[in-house]
Amino acid sequence: MIIGIDGSNANVPPDPSMSAVAHPAVNAAEDSARNSAPDSARSSASNAASDTQRVIHSRVLGEVAVSSDHVFTFPEGLHGFAQHTDYALVPAARDGFWWLQATDEPELAFLLADPFAVAPGYEVDISAGDEQFLGLASPGEALVLTVVTLPASKGEPATTNLRGPLVFNAATQRARQVVSAVDRHSLHAPIDLTGTATSDALRNDVTGAE
Repeated sequence: MIIGIDGSNANVPPDPSMSAVAHPAVNAAEDSARNSAPDSARSSASNAASDTQRVIHSRVLGEVAVSSDHVFTFPEGLHGFAQHTDYALVPAARDGFWWLQATDEPELAFLLADPFAVAPGYEVDISAGDEQFLGLASPGEALVLTVVTLPASKGEPATTNLRGPLVFNAATQRARQVVSAVDRHSLHAPIDLTGTATSDALRNDVTGAE
């Protein structure tokens, strides 16, 4: 299954109704508003939780109320984090970026990018085994995102792993990191985070992984 010939994740965008507070490094204005709000407003995520919502605790995002529909299971975990299998997918303040927050570990969060937005011409070829594992019947059912690795020091670019994207099926709420058969894409493709966050702030607050 080849995804990206028509160029996008537009068929299956994350639901904008997800309720989240963005990290201050991503959007300082949102953080300022949260900190200046009364205690009752800051605790609204907990109070608003219902049978179809979960309150996720995150060092990066704070307290986040997430629809259960936006919690995905990675049955095999992620590379280096096999013991953590359930993650909430939360849109960041800037279009084309998301947070992947472990539901059982506040310290574990990944910054994800839409590869079709950051790498024009991107495509991914998913194996038949991955299709079956995820329950994908057509390319339009897949949401493809890539993990962003933040620079270790100033002057170095952030990179994203275009060869090993994360593929989500919203219908089954299953996800998996796959190895694309399209081998022209890099494991460490530089991306521009200008306007998204300072590297120093993100480097202090986000788990980087490939």
